[in-house]
Amino acid sequence: MSKIIEKIKSRRRELRLSQQQLADRLGWGQSRIGNYEAGVRDISTEDLKEIASALEMTFDELVSGGYASTNIRNQAISGSSVNIKTANQISLGTGLIMQLEQDASHTHRIDYLDVRAAAGLTGFENSDYPEIVSSLFLSDEGLLQIIGRKSAAGIKIVNVPTDSMEPTIRKGDWVFLDTNIDYYNGDGVYAFAIDNALFIKRIQKLVGGGYRLHSDNKDYDPQDITDEICQTAKFVGRFIKTIHIDVASL
Repeated sequence: MSKIIEKIKSRRRELRLSQQQLADRLGWGQSRIGNYEAGVRDISTEDLKEIASALEMTFDELVSGGYASTNIRNQAISGSSVNIKTANQISLGTGLIMQLEQDASHTHRIDYLDVRAAAGLTGFENSDYPEIVSSLFLSDEGLLQIIGRKSAAGIKIVNVPTDSMEPTIRKGDWVFLDTNIDYYNGDGVYAFAIDNALFIKRIQKLVGGGYRLHSDNKDYDPQDITDEICQTAKFVGRFIKTIHIDVASL
């Protein structure tokens, strides 16, 4: 049963769900999921079937299926985006460079935050204290290869649910943000909040004053904002890189 519990936890994190969000899918209370994952309450077969469905997998995959591990030796990892197929691990050559658990080799922690970082101008409401859904742990090489940094300080991950920043940021992509840059610091792609709605947009300073918010998707028109609005906006971080996840059946 312990292996099944670990699989439930790993799959939940892979889907970037909190215990509460998984419980909501099932119509249960959060404590029930917490007790199951802590191993203090036995899981019935019927509950396992419901959990498997909520985790978007079959019952057989939950109780007997294996995990996928992805090797990105031949994947392009330079530039601003990385395309991978993954379940819970990424390796480069023969070395594991990213995983969901911390160990002696994977010490660089990057938290995935439960914020709906909207790439569309409608935005999504966001808590001032977003819950940490899960964390990634990278090796020194993984941090350098995937993020292009030697330190993970201030780096967070959010998810983009719309297509307005395609092709730069595709719908469903993970976005790595440098939250140390919490102000406009030259033209680039930022995550920022206006009136409590969070956006990821390319910001361009205009010669005559004000700023233009660009969506890289040409189907979306740019929008201009004043200097005052930009100054009062809450900058969350500056875009570093995206990871596009192609989910593979296990």
